[in-house]
Amino acid sequence: MPREFAFRRRLASTSIIVALLMAGCSAVKNTPAQDEAWSRWGACGSQVTGSDIRMVQLDGWIMFWSNGGYDGRSMLDCLARAGKNGPALPEAVYELRPRGG
Repeated sequence: MPREFAFRRRLASTSIIVALLMAGCSAVKNTPAQDEAWSRWGACGSQVTGSDIRMVQLDGWIMFWSNGGYDGRSMLDCLARAGKNGPALPEAVYELRPRGG
């Protein structure tokens, strides 16, 4: 009996943990500003090459890697044009992609 009780207890604990994780993950959603930032990035990603998104903050601030200054400025210009008629977001920033050593 003690082994069966321990097994049931472990099974119940595991089930509760899985349910809590699933509930937590489904509750994580983008803010409206993040959705707008991702929309702008999607519109520009097909037009401008050489850039990869790093992060989108809760307020919609985009940070991205760029292969060079021209690529970075081109993406900044595209993002500005994409947001011209939309809600104001913080200006995106980029860094040059680190080179492997």
